[in-house]
Amino acid sequence: MPTPTITHLERRKIEAGVLIPMVQAFQRAIGVEHANEVAREVILRLARKDGEAWAEQFGRGLTGIEGVFGIAAAGGSLELERTEGSADELRFDVKQCGYADFFNALGLPELGYMFCCSRDSAMAEAFGGDITLERAHTIMEGANSCDFRFVRRG
Repeated sequence: MPTPTITHLERRKIEAGVLIPMVQAFQRAIGVEHANEVAREVILRLARKDGEAWAEQFGRGLTGIEGVFGIAAAGGSLELERTEGSADELRFDVKQCGYADFFNALGLPELGYMFCCSRDSAMAEAFGGDITLERAHTIMEGANSCDFRFVRRG
């Protein structure tokens, strides 16, 4: 995947300029639940595709996922704090999230979660079927931090 000339956060903001009005129009036309279900399906498919490209670029496994978060955090988009882990865990907390700041300023954290946070587990699948994301809370959902725990089972 070529090195982007804009930050990952800027990319998500540009996408949001199209996705927000589109999803809101579908919500009005076919109902919130059905529109969100269709949007989530598309977003997760795109996340898996991004994950596959990043796994090719950064390598499979937990070190590859670490490379992805370098992209996501570029330009100060995320403030990450690494926590104690093991050879089978990549653990960090997000203390500040520009993605959440953006969607909260719009009053749309639920769409922010769908467009940004929900991608993480699907993206991780591409780095190895034995890697899962365990996350109890996110800033987008109103918590003080996001607790990322990528765990290799096997």
